[in-house]
Amino acid sequence: MKAKTRNTTKTKSTKVKTISILLILMSALLLFATACERAPAPPSDVDAGTAKNIGTGSTTFQFNMVDGDGNVHSWNVSTNESTVGAALLEVNLIEGTTTDFGLMVSHVDGIRADFVEDDAWWAFFIGDEMAMAGVDATEIEDGVVYAFVYTPA
Repeated sequence: MKAKTRNTTKTKSTKVKTISILLILMSALLLFATACERAPAPPSDVDAGTAKNIGTGSTTFQFNMVDGDGNVHSWNVSTNESTVGAALLEVNLIEGTTTDFGLMVSHVDGIRADFVEDDAWWAFFIGDEMAMAGVDATEIEDGVVYAFVYTPA
């Protein structure tokens, strides 16, 4: 009879640990999803004709940045790079740190948004959708507008 009680106690302990871990993971996921939803989509009506031309190369795409005051800055970026991140680094529009997760952008056009220092971050958009991949992993597509939006936490 004691063996059964010991196994039952072990099983209950394992279930409690599993449920606790699942609750922690679900809370973290909810927190991440909530933070991502707070990033406002960049305006989609920016005229490419008013954008500054920057860089050289055979591929050109429009890049917009919305600063902390809501002002929109726009560039037509010409490059021979294949990813948005490489192109923006090439023309010195972004700065950041390379991590195991990719390029963590800290500055766009000289404006810093560092979560630790400024309680803000740069939200990366492909069109009017928040990107599911980093800027350094995003291939340049013809006709797509890319943007970074300053997002306070």
